[in-house]
Amino acid sequence: MPTEISTHGWAPPERQARWAEAVSDTYFPLSLAFAAEQPFDGHLQRWSTPSTPCSLSRLRSSQLGYSRSKAQIGQDREAFYLVTVPSRSEVHFEQDGHQHSCRPGGFIVERGDAPYRFHYRTENDLWVLKLPESALKGHLRGHRRYTRHCFDASQGLGLVFVEQLDLCARHFDANPQAARHLLLEQAMATLLLALQQDERVLGSEGSNLSTLHLTRVENYVLQNLANPELTPQAIASACGLSLRYLHKLFASTAYTLGEWVRQQRLEAVHRQLRDPQCRLPIGELAFRCGFADQAQFTRAFRQYFGCTASEVRAACRH
Repeated sequence: MPTEISTHGWAPPERQARWAEAVSDTYFPLSLAFAAEQPFDGHLQRWSTPSTPCSLSRLRSSQLGYSRSKAQIGQDREAFYLVTVPSRSEVHFEQDGHQHSCRPGGFIVERGDAPYRFHYRTENDLWVLKLPESALKGHLRGHRRYTRHCFDASQGLGLVFVEQLDLCARHFDANPQAARHLLLEQAMATLLLALQQDERVLGSEGSNLSTLHLTRVENYVLQNLANPELTPQAIASACGLSLRYLHKLFASTAYTLGEWVRQQRLEAVHRQLRDPQCRLPIGELAFRCGFADQAQFTRAFRQYFGCTASEVRAACRH
């Protein structure tokens, strides 16, 4: 059963303080601004598993405002993002000097590692997907730019993403504990695809030609992770680029080409370790993701995730 919190049964004088505590516990520390002279009602459901840092929630409440301060950010041990989908009324969001509104049929991305303001003026019903910054950072170039836009959830992959949130909530309890994290991760995977294809974000970094080249390189790498000979020269040749230009493309990103390829391989192994249906030995998984040297894989995995591959698999099975 999902974790469920409701103001029903709470004494009116207690509601605001208890609701503020529940919201901060579900997402991260936030300050709440309630409508003056109006009774407040709220209902919050949350679906999560111990094996994934992602969580899904459905928040229904009266008019409300939220804000995040630098002091509150300082309390975090890990950075998280929220993806909010309004289904009843418009929401207003402000972060990094950008302001925009999002109506039902769209969704927004909120950075938890920077101050922001968020509010809605009438009763609302929100889906909220919480995911660690690393989930975006590892798959989206310039992931912080995604807070600047309202994304379409009325068609295409955006619509599929929102429908998956509803399916995840409705079928969560019907699935075994070990498989529930897959429902959350499938929704997150669809979200990433929807964000990656948004032309506004693709065109906001560098020239359109450079963006197209970089996107083609990234797609080629992701399709060929199993190849241990995925060298910069091999990638450049396959994509019709010079080696010098290939390195220049990655000079504008947070990682070198080699660092990014290694990160994608580690993430691929990590995803399969958390899949309860995957029974392959860890060494075989590493080899299939392009690691020919097991000792190198072991060191890299521990350095990147802060634990061993065996510990990840054991924790998920437990």
